Amino acid sequence: MKFLSILFGGLAIVVAYGMYLEWDVTRWDAKIDALCAANGGKDVATRVYETAVAPETKEYFRDQKSLKDFGIPERSVGRVLGPQYPYVMETRVVDVLRDRDPSVVRYTERIVRVSDNKTLGERFGYQRGGGGMPFFDPGTNHNCPKDSHGSSLDVNVFLNHPFHHLANTK
Repeated sequence: MKFLSILFGGLAIVVAYGMYLEWDVTRWDAKIDALCAANGGKDVATRVYETAVAPETKEYFRDQKSLKDFGIPERSVGRVLGPQYPYVMETRVVDVLRDRDPSVVRYTERIVRVSDNKTLGERFGYQRGGGGMPFFDPGTNHNCPKDSHGSSLDVNVFLNHPFHHLANTK
């Protein structure tokens, strides 16, 4: 009998801890959404400073079945890629809001013209990674703003992007 009470007591503690972890994830997701919505969402809006035409090479355009797929090469800030990459995407963490599980960061992604290191466009965002019940939860993340063709940085910067016609032009 004592064994069963210890077992159920332990099980209750595990369930309560799991509920706390899930609540913590939900709380951080709500904070991220509130940060994205603050100031009318202007702080995370896609900003385009200059448009460009990406070279139609295999580094930027790939054929997948009957569709043209676009991919801008990623590079670490300041790292040099080869001359076949005139435009690159740089992503970096600007601020760490929480460094333990779940981790929450504010980040920026920007498209840079390599020849003069000019930023053609940028977008700030927030991301939560991890959290929840270990072992049962495969690990989730939450991003804000949500990616869509209209707000995607590469779609807005590159005039020859296959989805440029869907971009929110102002």
